[in-house]
Amino acid sequence: MKVLVDTNVIIDIINKREQFIEASFGAVQFAFQNCTPCVSATTVTDTLYITRKTYPNSESQKKLLSDFFSKFKILPVSKKQIKQAFNSPMNDFEDAVQAFCAERAGIKVIITRNTKDYSFSPVPVLTPLDFLRQMESKID
Repeated sequence: MKVLVDTNVIIDIINKREQFIEASFGAVQFAFQNCTPCVSATTVTDTLYITRKTYPNSESQKKLLSDFFSKFKILPVSKKQIKQAFNSPMNDFEDAVQAFCAERAGIKVIITRNTKDYSFSPVPVLTPLDFLRQMESKID
């Protein structure tokens, strides 16, 4: 099963956001063990931009994030997904791009902390904690 990990979950892990890291890391770790974890190309670029102050210099940032993202399947974003996002009832453009990218790639679930902005998503969304609970209940 392919899952898309949203940018906010990646940032939780990279920036070690105290209140979110446990669930976000657990969900991603579970995805690596039991699914095909994916990110969109925009997640990679957004993460480099957002975390630029987390690292002492751009070379160390690029090296660490290159290694980190090498483990994910990186999904392309095309003009079609951009157009779909512009025409979508979803309020957050970046999340709309993620949702249509996920749909095109056959993603079964998007893991995000920001489920409210995905209310019109063509792909189901779960928080990291809900993803873990749902997946673990299927294993039991």
